[in-house]
Amino acid sequence: MKKRPMLKLFFHDFTYGFSYGKHKYIVFYSMIGLLSLMISFQLKPLGSNSIATFFLLLKDNGYIKQLSDYQVPFYWDFIQFSVLFLIGDFLFQDIENKRIYLLLRSRSKSHYILSKIFWVVVQNILIYIGLFTTIYIISSLALGDFSLGKSPYFKQNIVPLMVTKVTPGQLLLNILLGFIITSVLLSSILLLFIQFSPPIMIFFGVIVISSISTFSSIKWLPAIHSMILKRDIFNMEHHLTLGFSIIYCLVLYAFVTTFTFFVFKKIDTP
Repeated sequence: MKKRPMLKLFFHDFTYGFSYGKHKYIVFYSMIGLLSLMISFQLKPLGSNSIATFFLLLKDNGYIKQLSDYQVPFYWDFIQFSVLFLIGDFLFQDIENKRIYLLLRSRSKSHYILSKIFWVVVQNILIYIGLFTTIYIISSLALGDFSLGKSPYFKQNIVPLMVTKVTPGQLLLNILLGFIITSVLLSSILLLFIQFSPPIMIFFGVIVISSISTFSSIKWLPAIHSMILKRDIFNMEHHLTLGFSIIYCLVLYAFVTTFTFFVFKKIDTP
């Protein structure tokens, strides 16, 4: 690994990550396809296109005024935590089984951890592109409509919920960016804490922190930024805009990854 060591490390992470997790990815996307199919069949008599499937599958439970109103956002939980599992599972086992070998080959702790940081970002983006592509193809085939415009269902059932009117494309972009920035941030937190704590404890801790956002209105919690019903499109009271979510997640991500970099350089590894 004398030439472009970090690039080779990232290529290793990318290829090995796919090889190691391919069966888990197949199961995950199969489940997403099945859920998309089920929701689309329910929507078909209502004059809908894939935008409604995206919305119903990826939406959260919104703000709640009292705990008795709380409903578990099963789809949101499944998607958010499944992606975290796919990312974390590879990081845990790679650090456990491959770290010494890769450090000896690259002879650079900086290149090693930077490769992992870069992989977390790229892998999250690719997972969600794959997820959105799967939903779009399956739902469009099931509904017989490949358009992304304003369907009768969108006008009658989604638009009335909005306090800030947006197009279907803008709504979809808000959902996509929200999930990506949230998952990148949560994955970077996983990468930081697995340096000195048992993996199962870290994964459980991140899930607990993320779950708090399903009944809390605190916009400083990381997982809230993937919750479309808590965005200012549907609720102006808490002023949670896409711009705020992006800036906040980027700042916190920069802090977490910088801390991860220096912590890894200090810990006792070969």
